[in-house]
Formats: sequence, structure tokens, C-alpha cells
Amino acid sequence: MHLRDIAGWIAVATLPAVVSAGAATEWVLMGRHGECAPLSSLARKGPEFAGLRTPYQLIDKMRAAGHTVDVKEHGTPQGPIIEVHVPAKEIAVTIVGAGFCKAQ
Repeated sequence: MHLRDIAGWIAVATLPAVVSAGAATEWVLMGRHGECAPLSSLARKGPEFAGLRTPYQLIDKMRAAGHTVDVKEHGTPQGPIIEVHVPAKEIAVTIVGAGFCKAQ
């Protein structure tokens, strides 16, 4: 296992602590200009992305498929911001709680 993979696992292991503080129940994709879209819109990238409801499902699914997944988390007053990058699938998304978008 590479050091990068270990760092990713550690980052994901700490996500529940950050998320429980924000208690985000609905997750959405945040666009470059602050617009938000349902997490389900990732399904257009392929059937393996259908039915995702949380960033954890995306991370787990991609790692289970053997892909390297880079995860960055940011705590904000509106809730957590989670960046997920899967180079092999050409996916780089920012996932936030739905309340974050409503606060904009």
C-alpha cells in the first residue's frame, strides 16, 4: 500500500467526526461557481455512480473497484466540504451538505 493510499484512508476515517458536527443528511455536488446539483447527477458518468447518497458511498465504491481516491475535507460554519478525486475515472467533485447551498 502506498503512502498516498494510507493518507486517503486516514482522511476518510476522520470524516464521520467532521460530518457528525454538521449533521448533513442530504449531500449535493457543488459546482465551480457555487451552484448545486443532486448527488444522483453523477449517474450520467456511468452506471457505477447510480444510487449514491453520500460521499462515503462514492469513496468506498471507487476504492472497492481498485481505483486510487484522493479525499480532502474542509470544515466550514455551513458544514463540511468534501473533495473527491478519482483520476482513473476522470472524476473530481466537491460534495457538500444541502444546507450549505441554501446558505449561499
